Amino acid sequence: MIKYWNSKIDGLLTPTQKRVQDGIRAVERQITSDILPGIVAVAAGATKAPNGSKELKSPVDVFLEDMPTVVPKIGSRVVNAISNQAQKNLKVLQEDIMAGDPLRGITRIQEQTAELAAEARNVFAEVPEGLVGPSYRVLTRAAGYEIREYKSYTVASTFMSKVGEEYAMDDLASSGEAFNALAAYLFGANDEKAVMEMTTPVTTTSAGEMRFYLKERDSGSSSFPQPVAENDEAFNAKGEVKIQEIQNATLAVAKFTGFVTDGEVSRQKDALMTCMAIDGVEIDVPHGSAVPHVILQYNPPYTLPIFRRNEIGIPVRLSVNAEVEDTLKLSWDVEGGGSADVE
Repeated sequence: MIKYWNSKIDGLLTPTQKRVQDGIRAVERQITSDILPGIVAVAAGATKAPNGSKELKSPVDVFLEDMPTVVPKIGSRVVNAISNQAQKNLKVLQEDIMAGDPLRGITRIQEQTAELAAEARNVFAEVPEGLVGPSYRVLTRAAGYEIREYKSYTVASTFMSKVGEEYAMDDLASSGEAFNALAAYLFGANDEKAVMEMTTPVTTTSAGEMRFYLKERDSGSSSFPQPVAENDEAFNAKGEVKIQEIQNATLAVAKFTGFVTDGEVSRQKDALMTCMAIDGVEIDVPHGSAVPHVILQYNPPYTLPIFRRNEIGIPVRLSVNAEVEDTLKLSWDVEGGGSADVE
């Protein structure tokens, strides 16, 4: 009876109401299927995940393990970056005072007020206001996904796990460390002490690499400042930031909302691959190899889960014929996109 009633209500909902309803259902599924079982297992002292595939550690355990090495490195970068920003803000204030122009200070306050208002709206926004991402064009749309062609672009990246170790989307401590390392780079932890704009989305690859898209600089320069190096860093080490070029790629991309858990990623990937198989879309990986993916997260942590926009992308190979060319939508998408490299 409840299912019948819900199906009747669905047809009466506006697009916004439908999106909220879908978000609530997704979050409910993620909490009951992924989050609560994980909390119960950690509380019970389990050493294995429910599927027995890997160790299950609490965020506290992971933090304590990494604290002697990773945390001091990232912590020093964050502190230096914040100090760098504070010095720049002080310099701007001094310039305002020396200029003797009271309107400049008023204008700056108005701009800051507008920024705060935009941040407040982001609590309910599917995509944050004012943030940009890498350019892509939509080649075609199908039921439940679309195929995008991405231009090459530059990213700052770091790994969420140590060399040879697996990573988990549920590991909030490791993802937080990676995010802070990349954010510190943007806020001035680089050889130029340059402060760069935040962008969207945050990309995570199936290899455990987190990436921030680097927006083209106002100076028009094609190069970016280099991250601050640490003496004890090694290749593929947690907390090491590097700059790399992501090559052109074609991805099949599906949207989902709510929390990004290992269970939800697995469900979304299975659903996307099923749709692609039905439509005859070929995956661009060698035969017998594991299928890589990227996860694109567009929202700040304070956005309500039911409004969040997440995406999963899988590399595809398209053989475009005359009939397909007639149906392609080749205008560049103004929303921006996500990472095109899915190692």
